[in-house]
Amino acid sequence: MKKLLFILMGILMAVSAHSQTLPPKQLALVQAMQTAIQRRYDVKANKLDVDLASNKISKSRNEWLPTLKADGEVRYNAQLQTMILDGFGSSGGKERIEVGTTNFTTLSMDLSQNIFKPGLKADIDIAKAEKKAEQEKTAEKENTIRMQVAEAYLNVILKQQQLLLAKENTQRYREYLNVSSERKRLGTILETDLLKAQTDLENAKLTEKESAQNYELAMKALKYQMNVNDETPLALTDSLQSLMSTHQLSEYHANMEERPELKQLAFMKEANDLKVRKENYKWAPTLSLTGNYTTLYQAADFKYISSMWTPYNYIGLKASLPITELFTRSVNKKEFRIKASQLDMQYQQKQQDLNYEVDKNQTELRNTTGNVQSAGNSLTLSRSMQQNQLNNYKLGTITYSSVLDAEATINTAEQNYVKAVYNYLLAYYNFEKLNGFAGSK
Repeated sequence: MKKLLFILMGILMAVSAHSQTLPPKQLALVQAMQTAIQRRYDVKANKLDVDLASNKISKSRNEWLPTLKADGEVRYNAQLQTMILDGFGSSGGKERIEVGTTNFTTLSMDLSQNIFKPGLKADIDIAKAEKKAEQEKTAEKENTIRMQVAEAYLNVILKQQQLLLAKENTQRYREYLNVSSERKRLGTILETDLLKAQTDLENAKLTEKESAQNYELAMKALKYQMNVNDETPLALTDSLQSLMSTHQLSEYHANMEERPELKQLAFMKEANDLKVRKENYKWAPTLSLTGNYTTLYQAADFKYISSMWTPYNYIGLKASLPITELFTRSVNKKEFRIKASQLDMQYQQKQQDLNYEVDKNQTELRNTTGNVQSAGNSLTLSRSMQQNQLNNYKLGTITYSSVLDAEATINTAEQNYVKAVYNYLLAYYNFEKLNGFAGSK
């Protein structure tokens, strides 16, 4: 038994070790968006709304199908109905006659086929318009999810870049400490300068640790947006620099007519207009063809295999007009007209919202493009100055505080450059959202 237990433990440990050594999944930003659309449950639920709208179209079309109903009834008459005949016979008196049979069984088939049903075509057209509205609503939600994934992905590579900068920062402070230790050995600096360099190195290590923690949290957020197992290792193949180089816009144009938000409202208005038109059809009656076939069994016994069955059948034309619905017609039309005015206002407001969004994103793209160029120039200058100050510190011509001033400058320049690139890409993908992520599908 112990041997079997050890074998099982060995197998489990081997499986666990294998899972831990799996290579990370290579993931580009476009792939991350596609994965989220495929895996997220809210996306699947939204698509079911489209399926429900499609089913509504089928239900409306089924109203043209004939209605066929089968009925069967067995009635046992414990006491037959009595009929009184007055002045019957030669005596001219009253005579009681029992009418009917003890067993009264019927088997029947009823058929009803609509010939003309007012508003039925309108119901089908309404269902079609509502389906299109649901499709645009789903597209809008999917664009929102793509943007959420893009923000999460960009945040991961931002935190990754900041972690790399923190490691470089730690390495520079380690070099400052080495130089300070050598100068202290030569007696060219005070003990306090050496202690300051040691403290700065420890602070740099803490910053690096916090950057690593922030990176892990950002990766968890990305996996959450994609609905991917948290234990799945990912390796992001896109970087801020590669995305920046491949995502340059020469012009800032967004096609507002294709925005799902506007198309959704347009289809909702179309469905509402059809509902107004449907109310006008209520004055017309529904015409239908009816038919019936019935066979009766009337006897005192229950011997259904006998020849006592007597059939009858008929066909007819039926017209029906729901009188009470005519009284609600004007009220319903008023409601739909109010709804139409509301949809018009919502459409106009959404147009203004989107136009502002386009203008805002155009401005952000232009600003961030200029900010990236400025931050890049500043970073180049600060790195050159930092290296010069470090060389001067090694020669003993400047103090440690002067080196720290240069270090602070390069830290600020590095962070500004990384954030400028991140802000540009964020503005770029916001503009992509305005165009329905046409280039990211």
